[in-house]
Amino acid sequence: MKKLSLILSFSISLFAKEADYILNLGKTYEFKERDILELIQEHLAKNKSQLEKKLLGEKEKLKENIKNWRPKNMVELTPATKNNTFSPDMTWTLTRDIKDRKGNIIYPQGFSFNPAKYTRLSYGIVVINANNKDELEWLEKGSYLNTIAYRIFLSEGSYYEMIKKYQQDFYYLLPEIAKRFQLKHTPSIIKQEGEKIIIQEICLDCKEDKKEGSK
Repeated sequence: MKKLSLILSFSISLFAKEADYILNLGKTYEFKERDILELIQEHLAKNKSQLEKKLLGEKEKLKENIKNWRPKNMVELTPATKNNTFSPDMTWTLTRDIKDRKGNIIYPQGFSFNPAKYTRLSYGIVVINANNKDELEWLEKGSYLNTIAYRIFLSEGSYYEMIKKYQQDFYYLLPEIAKRFQLKHTPSIIKQEGEKIIIQEICLDCKEDKKEGSK
């Protein structure tokens, strides 16, 4: 037992000396590189005015981009020259199979249906050219502003300026929407009646239309 203890003691002593030798093979030095956070803080402090100016410039640029934003490929609509009411064909044809999670086909490619039969447009849509003074006057005299009954879509003009002027939301008439409702003229009013979408084109040069649009 004493012999085993002596061997363990000798082994530990030998390992300790070896470890001390390994850990002290060379000199140690302090890092010359400065802390990255200190460098960042120093850079910010030295260039505070320039950075603030740059940030302000980026904010102004972002504001201008928001103010001047406009969708691409907007459809140009012309003023209505006569009173006209029509119902566009809303039929939608599937371009691929609709399957359930097990892979069973629910609706096959080529299946056609009328979306208005299954969903309802809960509000009317008024489409105007915001660059047309007569259309703006017609809009103001009607009952289309500041109401949940209608949403106003712009074929032309600035949505930003309209929001600022009338203090309500305005939307651009996206090409997909114009095409889907087969819109060609302004002002136009879009409503759903039963399973049909009804488009009413308003001729502002027609006396009866001016009267009707003011209701």
